[in-house]
Amino acid sequence: MRYLKGYSLLLVASLMACSKSSTTTDKIGNWIKRSEFEGVGRSAAASFVIDNKAYVGTGYDGENRLQDFWVYDVDLNQWTQKAALPGVGRSGAVGMAMAGKGYVGTGYDGLNKLSDFYQYDPASNTWARKADFAGTARYGAVSFALNDKGYIATGYDGNWLKDNWRYDPASNAWTQVQSLTSGKRQDGNAFVIGNKAYVCMGTANGTYVSDFYAFDGGTETWTALRAIDNVSDQSYDDNYNFKGSGAAAFAMRGLGYIATGTKTGLSTAVWEYNPGTDLWVQKTDFEGAARNGATGFTVKDRGFVVLGTSSSQPFDNMFEFDPTAPYNQYD
Repeated sequence: MRYLKGYSLLLVASLMACSKSSTTTDKIGNWIKRSEFEGVGRSAAASFVIDNKAYVGTGYDGENRLQDFWVYDVDLNQWTQKAALPGVGRSGAVGMAMAGKGYVGTGYDGLNKLSDFYQYDPASNTWARKADFAGTARYGAVSFALNDKGYIATGYDGNWLKDNWRYDPASNAWTQVQSLTSGKRQDGNAFVIGNKAYVCMGTANGTYVSDFYAFDGGTETWTALRAIDNVSDQSYDDNYNFKGSGAAAFAMRGLGYIATGTKTGLSTAVWEYNPGTDLWVQKTDFEGAARNGATGFTVKDRGFVVLGTSSSQPFDNMFEFDPTAPYNQYD
């Protein structure tokens, strides 16, 4: 029922959908339209990047939960269909890449929360089932890879979660590691800079979560960072208004990015995180329609946002973000 509650929240939010800010040209950065995703439009897809190619698949098109997978070649600006995930169609699954292989697991098939976990080999274009995720079956978790180990954290299994599990592809085994100190959530975001994963956004207990954490791949410990909300008596967070859920995340050039998602309504807002200062700055708004459940990825140090939904309308368009370029509405 919590899943239905989430969709109710999305429906309400869609009625309050934001359009591109009239002041977007005051901000830095430019969005460039790229090749549309060649499968059907969808939200809550899973993704991973191997050898400078982005693999995107599964998700929800408004009627069906999907199994198909596609690869994006940034040099050709071209999508090509690959072998479908062998498990049931799903949304809210996680994806990650380790040691030249892709991995997808967990999610929701419309009736059941899932814990199955699969490995994709790009050389043979084949999937193989691996050890099921050792935490509880869930959807809306975050995932990341550090030191060729994969991690799945947070999510929703009937309760909001903050546990964290490591997957070792060499032993095909899961080990529970340090949980977030606080900040249970579903539909949060993670991005990786260097040897650290940064986790923010998400919902729990009917509210948006403002806690923000970094996970160190060397020590496997979490560090609390400044909240992503205007909660201090200092000026640095006076304009922080981007806590929410269902956003797209990516990292490039040593900085992290959060784009779109549901906040007070569906949003096009884009925020950039600098781990050197632990500060965020707002960038040029996303150029497509406001949306929830979009997918972000980075290829060749270039950031992309694709897919997503505005209530009942799933999207298949994709945009690349240049964070230092001046805004150009014609590209």
